[in-house]
Amino acid sequence: MATVVILGGGVSGLAAAYYLQRNAKKLGKLIVLEGKKHTGGWISSAQHANGSVFEHGPRSIRPVGVSGRNTLQLVEELDLAKDVLVVHRSDAAARNRYLYVGGKLHPLPNNLKGLISKVPPFSKPLIRNFLGEPFAKRNTAPDESINSFFERRFGKEFADIAADALCRGIFAGDSRILSMKSCFPDIFKIERKHGSLILGMIISGRAKPQLQTTIEKRAKEERWASWSLRHGMQQITHAMTAAVSANPVCDVRISSPCQSLSLGSDGKIKVKTEAEDISADHVVSSIYANDLASLLPEKYVELRSALQSIPAVSVYVVNLEYPGEHIPVQGFGHLLPSSENPYVLGIVYDSCTFPEHNRKDKPSTRLTVMLGGSWFNKLLTGKGELPTLDTVAGVAKATVISHLGFPHDLQPSKADVFLLKVKDTYYFVKPLRGRE
Repeated sequence: MATVVILGGGVSGLAAAYYLQRNAKKLGKLIVLEGKKHTGGWISSAQHANGSVFEHGPRSIRPVGVSGRNTLQLVEELDLAKDVLVVHRSDAAARNRYLYVGGKLHPLPNNLKGLISKVPPFSKPLIRNFLGEPFAKRNTAPDESINSFFERRFGKEFADIAADALCRGIFAGDSRILSMKSCFPDIFKIERKHGSLILGMIISGRAKPQLQTTIEKRAKEERWASWSLRHGMQQITHAMTAAVSANPVCDVRISSPCQSLSLGSDGKIKVKTEAEDISADHVVSSIYANDLASLLPEKYVELRSALQSIPAVSVYVVNLEYPGEHIPVQGFGHLLPSSENPYVLGIVYDSCTFPEHNRKDKPSTRLTVMLGGSWFNKLLTGKGELPTLDTVAGVAKATVISHLGFPHDLQPSKADVFLLKVKDTYYFVKPLRGRE
């Protein structure tokens, strides 16, 4: 019977553990090693005494695609369907998204009129970009940056504004660096197969996936755009932790980081922790690549180097709650292209997206301001040190005043500052090339 060790108790490590303990036929022991005092990784939900819920990390999931359907199946298996909160496609939070460019909020087009009209911040109707897309030259290089891909297919302005802002919202990353093949594999494959995104999506849209669970059918029939859970996204990682821990062959260990990995003469992998040495048949890593590199023996020079070459970024998430209702528009939120303000990535209008997470006693406005990402170094002090939490909160509050017109004397009743930190060192990385 095999012994499996999973490094990291975030959502990826827990998912690996959950499906292994359910499906592996020769599983003798499964151990999840989590270095922090809790599982969940960057998924972290804070529920306050007034009933409000703040998401310090990921805040919603889309139900589309294979991964979206798989996650819905998982929710049903974990008996969480009763706690699902839904954003429907007809809701303002699904229909309305904004860009902050030139010191102003601009709604992204969400209907035909918006596509055929000239809508700021774009200098010409977007329909021109889309009509020309089927005739764009197909790329033959193994990969290219996201910016390069969208510039080639939809034009430079669209790439520098829309694609740039989108990548900052999804990945907190620079579209000139991020890999198209890695970040948007489905879109990358559509171009390779059909030569056109628009034509490929029309053809792909005809395929009808087989829906297996009640919640999948609900999501389709009710036209879900995204969803969360009543007590926040951490409900799903708590439920996975409980499900894995309930299996007698599984052991989820918190505050128990792996200290090193080595290959024994018997072919087993020696997993060293502070408490013991574990002899494992298989090791699954869900930790940051650079951290994994530091655990490997020095003789694995090429593997260590390859892992260390994978960059990652840190992000400040600032949750703000204001008394009363103050957002001038209704929608999901707004993003900024890097040309507008590099270290301010965007603002999510949480009280509009999931009003069920608002405080229960009186009206309020909940917002999340995201800062840093690939531009994290611009937030560091002159000595290269992290700013104080008060400084970060001040930047977030000033951004809300500037972008959304909140009164200067209006102070939040609650402010949480959370650092999603990958390492003590912050990296400058070079743009990804690859167009041919």
